[in-house]
Amino acid sequence: MTRKDKNITPSVTEKLQSLGYNVADWDDSASKISDEIRSALLTASKKGNGKPGYPDRIYANNHTKLLILVEEKQFVKDHDNPDKEKGAISGVKWYLERFINSNLQPQLKGYFNDWKILGIAVSGDLLLEYQHKFNCYVLDCKNEKIVSLNQVSNFMTEEQFLALFNSIDEEKAVSSVSLSSSKINNLLRSVDAQKRPVLLSALMICLHKVKKNKNNYVNNFSDHYKTYNPKDIAINILHTVNNVLEIEGIPSEKLKALSTELAFLKTDQILTSHNILKDILIELETCVIPLFNRQFATNSNYDILGKFYEEFLKYAGISNVKKGIVLTPRHVATLFTKLIPLKDDDRIVDLCCGTGAFLIAGMNALIKQISKSNRTDKTKAIEKVKEKQLLGFEVNPTMYICSVSNMLFRGDGKSSIYDYDSIKNPKTKEILDEFKPTVGFINPPYSGKENKSDPTPKEITFLTKLLDNCSRFGVIIAPLSTYFKDDDIREAILRKHTLKSVINMPKDLFQPNASTHTAIAVFEANRAFDYDNDEVIFYDLRDDGFILSKNKGRTDVYNRWGKIEKELLEALKPTSISNDTTLLKTKIKKNDEWTIYAHSKTDYSTLSENDFIKSISDYMVFEAKKDLGILFNDDLTEAELLSVLSSYFDKDATKDVVINE
Repeated sequence: MTRKDKNITPSVTEKLQSLGYNVADWDDSASKISDEIRSALLTASKKGNGKPGYPDRIYANNHTKLLILVEEKQFVKDHDNPDKEKGAISGVKWYLERFINSNLQPQLKGYFNDWKILGIAVSGDLLLEYQHKFNCYVLDCKNEKIVSLNQVSNFMTEEQFLALFNSIDEEKAVSSVSLSSSKINNLLRSVDAQKRPVLLSALMICLHKVKKNKNNYVNNFSDHYKTYNPKDIAINILHTVNNVLEIEGIPSEKLKALSTELAFLKTDQILTSHNILKDILIELETCVIPLFNRQFATNSNYDILGKFYEEFLKYAGISNVKKGIVLTPRHVATLFTKLIPLKDDDRIVDLCCGTGAFLIAGMNALIKQISKSNRTDKTKAIEKVKEKQLLGFEVNPTMYICSVSNMLFRGDGKSSIYDYDSIKNPKTKEILDEFKPTVGFINPPYSGKENKSDPTPKEITFLTKLLDNCSRFGVIIAPLSTYFKDDDIREAILRKHTLKSVINMPKDLFQPNASTHTAIAVFEANRAFDYDNDEVIFYDLRDDGFILSKNKGRTDVYNRWGKIEKELLEALKPTSISNDTTLLKTKIKKNDEWTIYAHSKTDYSTLSENDFIKSISDYMVFEAKKDLGILFNDDLTEAELLSVLSSYFDKDATKDVVINE
């Protein structure tokens, strides 16, 4: 029976309406609430008399499995009252506890494990900033506990609430991946750091459950490896990887290359005489593989193996940038898919795909479009995306096998990743001509010289190749120098393609692995740039909301990126208004630089003496860290770093005194 003392406050009703909700969907009538939810609340009366009880508002979507319980109080003073009948927080926690497995009726135990259950406590006037309190909690059914979500400070749209759960799962994944990476790296301390990611990918593939196939091959490695001795595990890894990838359609030449990479397994005396591989397989099967089975694995662009790769290098004491490898942050990969009007039949290519971040983001974006459409062939269309609409090239053998195993666990796409040099290998043209890409995403290797000492192609070369082989759009992230050097090549690009927008990214985007200043450029392919009529949108994204932390790298701790991304996408619309500082729409001339700094007026009025001092100080610290070889070392504490820098500058000062004498 519905509560008689419901506290339905007008400000909450108004807020829900402003977000597009039908307020009637937030009541507890029989037509809105399922029998299972009603059963869970069958004895939830806050009087403790065993009778039914209901919160002030209930929002339930059986399709998305989202459940939100709301307790409202008219006065702020009642927000923290510990009496569940009088307090907003204590009241909503009381109702959340009704959905904990141990409190449910026997027939309902486990039913809500895959639901997304939130509790919201709000008191006062929600529309007045300093005259209300708001708390949000999530029910962790597995661990039977209620967790506070401090980053949520108001009601959101259903899409935002669902995205919140993806973020929660991603945070758990980040933590799990970091712990497992550390543990596995420690187990593999006898193995060369560059071989570890390849070995990890091979072990992941061994645990992959092969789908039904025409050869009726069943991968039962996971059922038996615990009974194998160390030598048998090493031998079976080689056989299993080859069998799985052959069934999954990986060409024979790629299998040979992989066998060469894994050949050390046969002769490594430590791996073949100790249970190291078995321990790693157990760790992967227990803590990592389940991440791919969660809903977020197909809704999120979190690059699990990419994160493993970064962690391996970090724990091995090797910086990515020293190897010429800078992995694309996952929020940037997702942004690429929103910067152009993707269609569900687009064919996406990445000429240097790394661990597959852009292919994963593109795949998820296309699948999302299909899932939301009115198509009657959704299942078939999604399978086509995975098997026919993704193409990648990766010449680095370590990154190649990472991308193959990554896409394998994501759901196919792996048979269209080639271990070819996309610029120099003649086979690339044949593959591109057959595939006919419509859209290209790329984060090319940085600082290529294209000379005898460094044959690595320049970023502009990758861009040219990408645009010339895509029929609709191309998007690139590259160092700022790409957009003001090589005038002749840039002019040649605009004779065939149109520059739509350039987004300067935060200077610490790739920290702690690199300090390169980058920008994203969006092109419409196969339409020559019209210098008389086309305008380019320049945007200076100085802050993406991410914070650099010691153990997690750059993370969206305060959940700011969603709002920042929305503002960015709004600014890039043709109807937005230029403001000359962070957003500028302008016509460009031949050989103009493609950066906002070249076209906007600098506002010096906000600069102060402190800004100058800070800039000089930052530069001195940068030079000192570079000189000491600790530029990319994030293992030092602040106290240790201060001590090292103090000694460095003291020593430098002594040198100056001697020279002056």
